[in-house]
Amino acid sequence: MTLPEALRRDVDRLGRALGDAIREVSGERLYALVEEVRARTKRLRQQPDERQARELEALVAGLDLRQAEGLTRAFTSFFYLANLAESYHRVRSADGGGGEFAAAARRLADWGVPAREAARLAADLRLWLTFTAHPTEARRRTVRHHLERLHEALAAGDGAQLAERVRLLWATEELRRTQPTVEDEVKGALHYLPESLWGTPARLVERLEEAVAGVYGERFEAASPIRTRSWIGGDRDGNPAVTPEVTAWAQDYARRLYVEHFCRGLDELIMDLSVSERRLPVPRALREAAERALELIERAPRFEGEPLRRFLMGVYYRLEHTLSGGPGAYADAGALTGDLVQLRRTLEQMGFSVFARRGVRPLEEAARTFGLTFAPLDLREESGEHRQAVAELLAAAGLADDYAEWPEERREAWLTGELASARPLAPVGYAPRGEPLRRALGALEVWEGRGAYVVSMTRGAADLLEVLLLAREVGRYDPERGAPFDVVPLFETLDDLDAAGATVARLLANPVFRRQVEARGLLEVMIGYSDSNKDAGFLAANWALYTAQQRIAEAARVAGVRVRFFHGRGTSTARGGGPAGRAIAALPAGTVGSEIRITEQGEALADKYGHPELALRSLEETLAHLWLAAARDAGYGPEAGFAPEPAWVEALERAAARSAEAYRALLSAEGFLAFFEQLTPIREIAALKIASRPVYRHGRIRDIRDLRAIPWVMAWTQVRANLPGWYGLGEGLAAIEPELLAEMYAGWPFFRSVLEGAELSLAKADLGVTRRYLRLVEPALAERFFPELERAHAAALAALEAARGRPLLADAPELARSLELRNPYLDPINLLQVELLYRFRRLPPESPDREATTRALLSTILGIAAGMRNTG
Repeated sequence: MTLPEALRRDVDRLGRALGDAIREVSGERLYALVEEVRARTKRLRQQPDERQARELEALVAGLDLRQAEGLTRAFTSFFYLANLAESYHRVRSADGGGGEFAAAARRLADWGVPAREAARLAADLRLWLTFTAHPTEARRRTVRHHLERLHEALAAGDGAQLAERVRLLWATEELRRTQPTVEDEVKGALHYLPESLWGTPARLVERLEEAVAGVYGERFEAASPIRTRSWIGGDRDGNPAVTPEVTAWAQDYARRLYVEHFCRGLDELIMDLSVSERRLPVPRALREAAERALELIERAPRFEGEPLRRFLMGVYYRLEHTLSGGPGAYADAGALTGDLVQLRRTLEQMGFSVFARRGVRPLEEAARTFGLTFAPLDLREESGEHRQAVAELLAAAGLADDYAEWPEERREAWLTGELASARPLAPVGYAPRGEPLRRALGALEVWEGRGAYVVSMTRGAADLLEVLLLAREVGRYDPERGAPFDVVPLFETLDDLDAAGATVARLLANPVFRRQVEARGLLEVMIGYSDSNKDAGFLAANWALYTAQQRIAEAARVAGVRVRFFHGRGTSTARGGGPAGRAIAALPAGTVGSEIRITEQGEALADKYGHPELALRSLEETLAHLWLAAARDAGYGPEAGFAPEPAWVEALERAAARSAEAYRALLSAEGFLAFFEQLTPIREIAALKIASRPVYRHGRIRDIRDLRAIPWVMAWTQVRANLPGWYGLGEGLAAIEPELLAEMYAGWPFFRSVLEGAELSLAKADLGVTRRYLRLVEPALAERFFPELERAHAAALAALEAARGRPLLADAPELARSLELRNPYLDPINLLQVELLYRFRRLPPESPDREATTRALLSTILGIAAGMRNTG
């Protein structure tokens, strides 16, 4: 399977530049070694030969540490460059004629959606992007910087700059020498907001308006459907580095970054809008608004006789004062947006409509999208920590010493009664003694750019009422109006997802929480893809997520409450990854409406938002599917009111139960934890400085449950097994009759999406490579568990192909090409990783080779992550 010609040329150019850089910086010997290993692995992929494979293993085993690290870096750098070429190819191939919005508008028209309704649905769209740092981007920011400049050189066709930049990339240390702080993660994620995402909302609005006009012949005025949030600096769950002080810094940094960038845009407008009222009259309303603003902020007047500039100076100073709390500071983003709307319409009235659209509209839509803080900060904490915090409060107040042991019903009843009052519990001057209370109260006190408060491991109403009690303690709760932020339950495990509908019904029946929801206007509910998969496996987790959404939506409907779902998706298939548009299309009918919130993982930001055109294309695709889903839920199209056949539901219930049984049997089998730890680099991943959050929940692994979901997935990805994305699928699908299976695949969008996700995992898995890691495993464990993995993989693959009626990747040529391109370069890094793990695990702690071996080994982890295009 050949690459598209333009992509092939770019990969070749970048590959040759890398070869030249290796020669010039590191010498001919390393270059020759790279070429020899590349040629050998490519031949083995084309024609497997066990003798040649053993020769290659012997070659790798004979390398010294410097050679091993150099070889790994060479192939890792190739992946950086190949990924760059593929991203640029996506930009170059993007449809410039309206793209996804135009196609969606045509479908709406085909469904009989009237023009006014199509416009209303478009105007109501809200896509909430929530930036998270777990797993964070494995590449250093410095490496990303060079890759961004390389993208520019590639686009400009500047061969000299391209060669120089590749040389700089090769000469750059790719491993972090220190653990990244939360502050580093904030800076890394928010980098994309002023760079790639700043002008995107205005371009989306323009394309949305043009799509409706092009299909329906009627124009309407859209507004940015994008909203941004961040968890970085507010997500305390399992991360001791997220202190109240860090939370205060994170929101202050985001606000300052936003104001500084916005003011630069205003500076350009002030330079441009030099209209003199002596030459061209300016409408009275704008002149008066300008004078009111200047009077409000107590600044000496400037630009006499130039009302547009005076108006903009008022906006400029009021925005600056939002940082200092000075006079005239904007109270909310709506006021800022209103000023910019007035300016735009004034310019249109004066005959400057093109400038209004190109100069003012981007700032107007940026104000709508980013608010006054760039990305309002969410707080997140695990429910058990809140219980401990409230227990300390009750003890301090002399009310109870055993609150943490109270059953759920008793806690809910007591909290419901207690929250009728505004009185705090702690005595005057009381200083928290325990970390749970100190961190909870401290975060609530400094939290200003408020998003939502997410409670992980929610199991009952008391888990959310405790947040309101803690908010009351710092003066941020009123018995009549509740707290000024959403309190969001997060359902993660299989049991919690199964009970989610009943939990939400109980929450909405609680008078205190019901008042809170009514004051906020809706209930937001988060569902977690990571822990549910680790808990029950791929098929059972997906089914639990689907049914949980249905039950939650029904509970909200019965209570007369609007619900917005927050999807905690990751980048890997096992954690809900894959195209967001496809995922939206597969959600249960009636659960989407016009709003959806999704997480954007740190490692995905560069791929999706590393360039303005990538950002535009990615967001347009997602929003187009959201537009169609909103129309479906409003009663339009062939899937309006769609409900799967009862026989399908019953069959999938059986399949999910059988799949979960097989998955859990594997994980609970005696010796499996040892097999996992020996086969994969899970222990070594903990040493890789890619995130501020610890890998383990309790400092060490005693049980699979002690391991976080992201490193669990990452470890299996490293050894090319991808087990969390397919194990148990074969057993589950075998519980469904073949004819019924084919019928479900053809007629049920959700089921089709699940199998397409499994296809991605199976296609990226290569148990032939995984087998090489058995060298690291005790023979008895290897003989017990690896044949089971091979059997389950073969069963999953056969069942998938039978259900879909075609071979793996038959209708995914881009992925097939990408794998064909990557495998010859991934294979040697895996061989190197096996060898280095073998050496590392036998080194005594005091060995002088330990540091160099660690560095080389961690390079292989980075390299495989780059080649697989995800860490976890």
